[in-house]
Amino acid sequence: MARDWRKYLDESETRRRDRLVKIEKIKKQKRSVRGRTVDDWLVDGPLIEGDESEELFAQRLAQLTSAGQRRGRVIEVHKRNIFVAEENQEGQPETELLWLCSVAKRHFQRAHKERNFVVVGDRILFEPDADVTFDSEGQPKETDLPRGVIQHAFVRHSRIARRDPLNPEWEHVMLANIDLLVVVASVFHPEVRWGLIDRFLVQAELEGLPAAIVLNKVDLLENPKLATEDFLERYKKRVSIYKNIGYDVFEICALKPRKTQAEVKRLREAFKGKLIGFAGHSGVGKSSLLNLMKPEFEQIVDENPDIFYKGRHTTTYNSLLQLGIGAYAIDTPGVRSFSVEGFDSITLTECFPEFRGHKCHYRECTHDHEPQCGIKAAVEEGRISRERYRSFMGLLKGISFREGEGDSSEAEVIADIKARTQARDEKLKAQQALDTEDEEQ
Repeated sequence: MARDWRKYLDESETRRRDRLVKIEKIKKQKRSVRGRTVDDWLVDGPLIEGDESEELFAQRLAQLTSAGQRRGRVIEVHKRNIFVAEENQEGQPETELLWLCSVAKRHFQRAHKERNFVVVGDRILFEPDADVTFDSEGQPKETDLPRGVIQHAFVRHSRIARRDPLNPEWEHVMLANIDLLVVVASVFHPEVRWGLIDRFLVQAELEGLPAAIVLNKVDLLENPKLATEDFLERYKKRVSIYKNIGYDVFEICALKPRKTQAEVKRLREAFKGKLIGFAGHSGVGKSSLLNLMKPEFEQIVDENPDIFYKGRHTTTYNSLLQLGIGAYAIDTPGVRSFSVEGFDSITLTECFPEFRGHKCHYRECTHDHEPQCGIKAAVEEGRISRERYRSFMGLLKGISFREGEGDSSEAEVIADIKARTQARDEKLKAQQALDTEDEEQ
């Protein structure tokens, strides 16, 4: 007999609310009986540093592995399908054999505020399915893609995250457990956005993570129609600013590596022995750069140089790859924005290396309007660049626009940003119109 749903239409609001509270209480009790209110996702989450905690961690890890769970590294994530490579004794992922895993269902009830709580680069423990058989060396047989279930994850030693564009209350972790962050930008097509670089550098400093800057398509600097004298002056000044701060800056042309052979060689030396995370705007040539490092799978790049210089978006998902130069890399899709707002002045000051060591009269100085400010004095004396100071103020006040620099008092800078953006968009539209005419002919 069907339920009489009509009686619920006349139910009072108070009675309906009490009934829903009772239902939620019953659900919570049922989850508690199954043990699902206990968050056992992180293997070493509750531990503190010290000999005793390390011993407890070793004991727990030994218990889990003796029960058949294996250590792995997340290689790719496609919704609930997660590709995992088993780690060797040195903790490096063996990417020749991948496992197709899913997360244990009990973890979907855990409270989290991340877009995906499993991301590429995560170190995890997974349990093989019951029907997987193994050979004498402990390797799965009779299948090219064995299946398993992820039971636990290790705490990330580094991460690059932003606010989720689809849900501002959530966090979008883009990169995890990397040893070096490489911020890739192109000098033109699209034009370099120094503010976006600053945002990634702030995240790297916050994580205590080394960072490097790669400027691609430098051959376009030889084109006088694009690289005006004013642009070249500003470009060279910016490069010198980051070098003086202490960041490694590499100027290359990924499409024509012979033109910048020395820089490519220096880049390969900097990558050796590390897990590198690539980040940057769409179409700057991250995949082309990655192909220079001899990856196990060549990244898809349009061979048409005209397409390359228009900055087409090619990478659509994160992927961890083994490189022939003795390193690993995580290639990421390009981002349109990277929000790092919400930091107080003390925290943000520590994320700008050149700001450190300058004393202010007030401990919580915002370096904006306060008297006897050491940062403002350093800016006036030329020890801190005005460009980086404007970027700092824009991030602090949350009015940094998409370029990541400028504040309400910098009308000239804001107008320049908008004018360059408008000119770039108009040039792109004109080029698209010419392409359409050529196709029609």
